[in-house]
Amino acid sequence: MMNLFRLKAIKVVLINILLLISLPMAHAEFIKNTSKRPDTSTLYWSLEFPAHSESHGLLLIAQGSGCLPAIKNKTVQQVKKIVPKFAVLLVEKYGVTHADGPNDQFKDCSQAYVTNHTVEQRTRDIVQIVEELKGADWWNGKLVLFGGSEGGDVVARLAPKLNPDAAVVFSSGLGQSFAEVLKSLVPPHVATEVDAKLAYARTNPESVEVWGGNSMRWWADVVDRVPVNDLLDSHVPVLLIQGTEDKSSPVSSGRAARDAYTNAGRCELTYWEYPGYDHYMTDIDGVNHRREVFERVAGWIENTLLNGAPRCISGVKKIESN
Repeated sequence: MMNLFRLKAIKVVLINILLLISLPMAHAEFIKNTSKRPDTSTLYWSLEFPAHSESHGLLLIAQGSGCLPAIKNKTVQQVKKIVPKFAVLLVEKYGVTHADGPNDQFKDCSQAYVTNHTVEQRTRDIVQIVEELKGADWWNGKLVLFGGSEGGDVVARLAPKLNPDAAVVFSSGLGQSFAEVLKSLVPPHVATEVDAKLAYARTNPESVEVWGGNSMRWWADVVDRVPVNDLLDSHVPVLLIQGTEDKSSPVSSGRAARDAYTNAGRCELTYWEYPGYDHYMTDIDGVNHRREVFERVAGWIENTLLNGAPRCISGVKKIESN
């Protein structure tokens, strides 16, 4: 009787193992890595591989503002599901480690972050890590970029440098300079102070004096740059997602990016505008729609990887709008 019991137990274990093998597996845990920048500082980054063993593509996720590690960012956990068969790459900002846990990601940041963090520094760091990964036997060469808010600016700068197969820009606008965006968001009586601070940043581009949560070095890097122009330096298929009630990256900036592609007679941009949605894809009733939006993004990426960028018809640019 005991032997029969053992045989049945072994059979159950084997069946469970076979079921686990046959079920679609999620990503594994992030593997934490470090590299050295040219200035010898430590650059923290991480990779998460899909469970299947064959070669696969790479999804680079560039998160928004603040010094919270990307590896601890909840939105990143949502984004990585849009391309489940790709490895996921996260590159931390200058002065941010995997272990950091700021109580306030805009105030409780290291001095190294405050001194060195800029959008251009983020761009250089990501290019460095992607170059280090080239030739890896698991990477089939496919590359998708996803950037939200400040990360959208990063993606715009990366596009002509990395020539990805697809790029998604989420709640970033990109069609206006930061000076234009900021002045459109503040009350008229604050505009004078904004002009003065931005003028100071232009003339002191290496200053680490902090204003508005960032150093003057950061402000000097973004103040007059129009990110859509970086995208136009590439021919990458781009999906630009914009909510009409976004108070951080106004819809006017998203529409300006859309129009820049139209005016250039270019066909690589797909533009989705969501009426009533804010920076986080939350509607006026307080209901968040980010999950549905990301599911739609997954379909766009899949189609783009199969078919490439949209084509012009008779020289007229076609833009999909929501």
